[in-house]
Amino acid sequence: MTTPDIQKKIIPYIGETAPYINIPEHIIFNDHSIETEISGWDFSNENLTNLLKALASLGSCSLYKLLNNSSEEKIYFLGEKLRIRKLSYKAIPDTLLITGGSYLESKRKGKSCLNAKDKQSGEILYSFELDYHIISQDAFGVFYKDFFDDTLIETYDEKLPEGKINYTADPHQFTISIMPFTLNQCKGHFENHPIVPFVFIANCVLREIFNFLGNKGSYEIDSLEGYASKAMPIGTEFLIEVFQQKFLKNLIYFKCEIKDIAGNSYAVMIINIKSEPTS
Repeated sequence: MTTPDIQKKIIPYIGETAPYINIPEHIIFNDHSIETEISGWDFSNENLTNLLKALASLGSCSLYKLLNNSSEEKIYFLGEKLRIRKLSYKAIPDTLLITGGSYLESKRKGKSCLNAKDKQSGEILYSFELDYHIISQDAFGVFYKDFFDDTLIETYDEKLPEGKINYTADPHQFTISIMPFTLNQCKGHFENHPIVPFVFIANCVLREIFNFLGNKGSYEIDSLEGYASKAMPIGTEFLIEVFQQKFLKNLIYFKCEIKDIAGNSYAVMIINIKSEPTS
């Protein structure tokens, strides 16, 4: 199965639609395995979430293929646990080779395990894992009935909400305020049930963390883990409680709990950032 097959036989039947879903132009599926390439992308700082978004989209398509669904009802794939690790600190080449596959643990649970490699050497640069909940169209409508919105969204807003760092008296703790997401920003992330994508809130949090770190050195994400407990609604201001600590000489740990201003918890992110102080 190639990219045109996926666009015709898979994408119309999963909950994610354009412009949110993002797959490369040249994909080869063989049973549960995937092979494709990504070229010309910037993965620095918060832009690493662009890679997360592409890999999650590939995982959704791969899981749908494994289900062998013969109906024309949509199937929804919701991420539960995510992890990406950087395994090499060589310069990232212009073209990455993506390999790996997805697996069904049951009819309601699935997992994607993908690697981003140097196309020339075959060295693994990033490893990626994502656990999914698999939800039928009817069940999704029941679970997320409070999110229903049939507004016709004509335009897509690629600019994510602004954020602000709120310092505290404790040098190891601060909060990040993220302004509400709009329908236009979340276009395509579940038709008629707009939900803020985890990778979008992660982008905003990382953007503010790198602002917090300032220009005192060079920084790179060593690993990122995400654990979602509740769907994030649009139109809601989020307040992220951040604890940070330098446990090793060149590794800074961040624990980020994503809440709304009423204190409701939605997800947790664990981020390790590698620092390279300037001389």
